[in-house]
Amino acid sequence: MKKSCLPWNLMKRTAAIAAMLTLTSQALHAGDKEVVAPAPPPPAPSKVNFLLAVEFANEYVTPRGMIVREDGLTIQPLLLMFVPLYQGDSFINSVKFVGGAWNDFGTSTVSKHPPFGSVPGTNWTEIDPIAGLSIGFAKHFTLDATYTAFAEQILDIGTSQHLEVKLSFDDSAYLKGFALHPYVSFWQELDNKATAADVPQAVFGPAKFSGAHPQPGSSFYFDLGVSPSYTFSCGAKIEAPCRILLPDSRFYGEYFGKASTVGLYELGLKGTIPMNFMPEGYGHWNFNAGFKYMSFVDKNLQNMNAFNAPGQPTKETWQFFSGFSAFF
Repeated sequence: MKKSCLPWNLMKRTAAIAAMLTLTSQALHAGDKEVVAPAPPPPAPSKVNFLLAVEFANEYVTPRGMIVREDGLTIQPLLLMFVPLYQGDSFINSVKFVGGAWNDFGTSTVSKHPPFGSVPGTNWTEIDPIAGLSIGFAKHFTLDATYTAFAEQILDIGTSQHLEVKLSFDDSAYLKGFALHPYVSFWQELDNKATAADVPQAVFGPAKFSGAHPQPGSSFYFDLGVSPSYTFSCGAKIEAPCRILLPDSRFYGEYFGKASTVGLYELGLKGTIPMNFMPEGYGHWNFNAGFKYMSFVDKNLQNMNAFNAPGQPTKETWQFFSGFSAFF
């Protein structure tokens, strides 16, 4: 018998490879079944998050007590982007960039030019760009520094610019479900007024009592507040926020009288229900509804609403709202 020219080890290796190829071919065609490759690993979670919130209310009243619209339905969409810049276990445990915009629209119109109630009107009241940093530190504290601008589309009001610095404390680790979530904020006007404080003198001329600052100019206020809440096992949440605004004497001016230590106070109640029927992967959705009650303490603030939607001095207002939010 003629011997093969291939070494014995190489012949065995060749036979083994041939057998493997035969088995692989049989496996690929037996029963028309295919060998499925392992699934790729899931993509890394997004490092950028978005919040979309839309609120519907019976009136548009600013946090500073200006009643801009009280007829029809006011619609206020908010879009925010959160970009984490740092996450760690040190004294400063997180840093985030926050940017976005807020708008106000309505089914009723507001005058484009003064006086209030004149034509033409517009359904789009304003757009407010937002940019800031949110810094978490000492585990339970958050410091937010936020720039805002109010680009008004009504009454020939110029754009005003502002800076808010807010310190919040998360006391849920101590009070659990009955945490108060207290905060204090400082709000400074950088350019132009965020209220109608400079309007009375422009309309009526100098007042008999104009106080120390007949021309209000840029000013500031402090906000003190708590937002106690309770979350049920089903995920529903109820909140009872309240706050007090403490203005500088120039913030509302002193055209109608001496400035008050307390500008206004606000009480409210809000319920939130998770929308668990939304498909997975489409974000976390919630529905909310509630009300806010505002009492205007400062006499100058009360009289300022004579130039806004009420058309007369106003001491208090009720706002009823509902809406939804989605976090991606």
